[in-house]
Amino acid sequence: MPPVDRAACLAVRRDAVRGILERHRLDAVVLRRFPNFAWYTDGGDNRVDHSSEVGVASVVVTRDADLILADSIEAERMRTEQTPGFEVVEYPWFEEPPYRSIAGDRLGADASLAGAADVSSSVQALRRVLDAAAVERYRVLGSDAEAACREAAGRLAPGMTEWEMMAALEGACRRRGLFSPVAMAAADGRIEWYRHPVTVGATAQRQVMLVVCAERGGLYANLTGWVHFDEPGDEWRRRQRACETILYRLRTEETRPGRTLAGVFQTIRSLYAEEGFDGEWRYHHQGGSTGYATRETVAKPAAGETIQTGNAFAWNPSISGAKAEETFVLSAAGPEVIARGFDGL
Repeated sequence: MPPVDRAACLAVRRDAVRGILERHRLDAVVLRRFPNFAWYTDGGDNRVDHSSEVGVASVVVTRDADLILADSIEAERMRTEQTPGFEVVEYPWFEEPPYRSIAGDRLGADASLAGAADVSSSVQALRRVLDAAAVERYRVLGSDAEAACREAAGRLAPGMTEWEMMAALEGACRRRGLFSPVAMAAADGRIEWYRHPVTVGATAQRQVMLVVCAERGGLYANLTGWVHFDEPGDEWRRRQRACETILYRLRTEETRPGRTLAGVFQTIRSLYAEEGFDGEWRYHHQGGSTGYATRETVAKPAAGETIQTGNAFAWNPSISGAKAEETFVLSAAGPEVIARGFDGL
């Protein structure tokens, strides 16, 4: 593939945000939320406390410039590690960020900011369409996320607790620079009882389901993998094949530009019926668009988001005790799987 022109990608993002300025007659747009900061800076990370809604540095986009505003604790780290291609404006950590003194009075923001217009939905719509720079990073992330899940799967053995298996999964992610805000290692019967078998410490003897939403540079790769210590029965195989068939058809037949997620949701219901599991869709969400969130939008009857080239998707059909999940980008040439789930190693 030809090298990605990252400067050109930034220019497109800059022009898109300036379009928001023009529409809302603003002096500047302030991006403080992590997904939007990562999107605009091509993977920069403004988090310290992952539980906070906003990061410790902001992107400020005006009609004439864009810059990073950071306090004296974070500014040098932004300059050298996270956003080296941007001008960084520093202010004392014990003072409030000087947004208006550097950018003007009429502000738009993606998070609560006194007197600022809420532009969060406009920014989210922009970031859903991944540019070439993001897709390039996404491919590497997806490969690493799948490798981490497979490495963890290879370390599992009967008699391990879910906590021990989670440690293997989290460790494999961290070794690759991946953060995993959603991760599960579920054992045996808990997989059948719960659609979200969040790790509680059960001991595995027969089967393990590993689930991970792995993030790096703001992008998320989502997949589910299976480990079997005993040969699964025919009924489980039937259910898993149905999940994989539904997933395949969602990727190859249903995820098309111009369709809405609500429309795909309606089709999902019939796909389950065609596989002999009518109604199983009721017990768990089916996934939807992804990218700069584990799910940008979950497919539901009222999900009006229109599918576009450049969107990413993570569908996750499930039937009691079985599940299939992968992540792909919808390119002009069709869907490109960047993180593939697996059934056994």
